[in-house]
Amino acid sequence: MNQQLQRLGAILEPLDVLFFRDGRPFTAAMRGTSGLPLPQTVAGAIWTAILQALGCDFEKVREVYCQKAENRQLTDDEFHEVCRQGLQKAGAPEWFFNIRIRGPWLVRDRGVRPGTTDSIHWELIFPMPATVYSFKKSEEGASEIWLGKPLERKQNLPGWKPPREGLRPIWVKTREDVETAKGYLTARGMQKFLQSRPPQDFTKEDFVSESELFGHDNRTGIGINADRLTSEEHHIYTASFLALKQNVAFYVELDLPPEGESVWKSVTFLRWGGEGKRVAVRHCDRPLEFPQAVPQTGQKPLVVLTTPGIFEEGWYPRCLAQHLAAAAVPGEIAVSGWDLVRRGPKPTRFAASAGSVYFLESLPENLSDSLSDNPADQQQGWGCFLQGVWNDG
Repeated sequence: MNQQLQRLGAILEPLDVLFFRDGRPFTAAMRGTSGLPLPQTVAGAIWTAILQALGCDFEKVREVYCQKAENRQLTDDEFHEVCRQGLQKAGAPEWFFNIRIRGPWLVRDRGVRPGTTDSIHWELIFPMPATVYSFKKSEEGASEIWLGKPLERKQNLPGWKPPREGLRPIWVKTREDVETAKGYLTARGMQKFLQSRPPQDFTKEDFVSESELFGHDNRTGIGINADRLTSEEHHIYTASFLALKQNVAFYVELDLPPEGESVWKSVTFLRWGGEGKRVAVRHCDRPLEFPQAVPQTGQKPLVVLTTPGIFEEGWYPRCLAQHLAAAAVPGEIAVSGWDLVRRGPKPTRFAASAGSVYFLESLPENLSDSLSDNPADQQQGWGCFLQGVWNDG
């Protein structure tokens, strides 16, 4: 992290249900279902709130864009530069462009921590790593698990064709019929995973099911004619909103220059996601502690994505080139959105899912706090990770 930036943490507590769409089109006869928020949604909400606190005139950004793009299509680099010029004209100070966002992550309030006088203890909750396996058709939060790791180099797997030369397959040493475990890990459970602790060291309290954290609130709405402000016939839709359970919230971190601290701490709520739903911002006295493990003698490093990562080669982080031994990537997420400057949809991209595990032969030098390839994606919070260890052999 840049030494001139300081890290601040904040809890985002929803004041209502929330709605975060994925990259699929929302058309007739479809139910819109909210997923969990992606990094770009929280980054956009935070940057907007800070600019509003500074009294910026957002129309200036659009004016500069229209002047520069009047007769031609801008490249991505030109567009980013035009946006910067527009924000500067709107009143954004220079330090604003150095703000980096991390997260969001789920947290839950565990109440008073034993042996302390703390009134609130927020516990970080992490997506399940892709190398944790359980019985097929088992319930979320099952305590009996298996852990996968790269197959030993002296062993061969018939028919194995690595996606990149030199990579090893992930292997689970069991005869049971298993699948990737569902749900989430507590910070304590993630610490055990990062330390490469044996499966018998995990307890049921280390696992959290999705149903313990959030559900969905189904609501029916009707389209409104923008000119007459009356309901449109036959324009009825159903949407499933994200409803967090009691004592569950989101946690985010900002790396920002000292000049921006007072401005950010003046922000007490955000408009976040569809329909402009609000979340209260509770500023933390200090950032929450993340689990980690450092390789000891004979151990090798691994990294686990805690937010989705965007890479030019799909699942493969460029910063891990020449260091990667194996990878477990459970899937990809379509990423899009609405561009307020261009007033049109953003191009669809795909991000490697949170919970992806990358086993390394060694740790790259000067590794930043994001695995994403593009600095702009890093600044939004894509590709955040935790560092752990694994035993080769």
